[in-house]
Amino acid sequence: MISTVLEKKHNRKNFRCGVDELDIYLKQYANQDIKRRLAVCYVIADKNNDVIGYYTLSSNHIDISDIPENLAKSLTYSEVPVIIIGRLAVHQDYQGNKLGQALLIDAFKRILEISTLVGNHAVIVDPTNEPAEKFYAKLGFIPLKKSKRMFLPLRTIVDLFEK
Repeated sequence: MISTVLEKKHNRKNFRCGVDELDIYLKQYANQDIKRRLAVCYVIADKNNDVIGYYTLSSNHIDISDIPENLAKSLTYSEVPVIIIGRLAVHQDYQGNKLGQALLIDAFKRILEISTLVGNHAVIVDPTNEPAEKFYAKLGFIPLKKSKRMFLPLRTIVDLFEK
């Protein structure tokens, strides 16, 4: 499945992933963030255009002191550019079918495309709860030192797709 940018044709009102914050974001704030160019929301929808999964991408930077030492030692800047997967959610009726992993792979492909145009050193995620932390950790994300965010070097994603 390939995601598309959220549009008016996509039905969001029945989206339920089990995390109120993620449901509310999709229903009330995603379009505003797109219009304000704060984030882009990518969705996967069924044949009726009901959203069954989504993720958001935006850019930012992190302080080098927040990165684990073994990953920061070769960097000479005080801040490094990153792409943030701010939200990622799958409708509860589709959970357990690896759709979350498919969305993450889709995001990684887009991030690799972006990295050919704009420098970014890593991907950051904001896990909303312990199951999300475990999901990202299983996929190689590393906790940052000063926040609850998790970090995956872009090199890891490049290596993933070169195999």
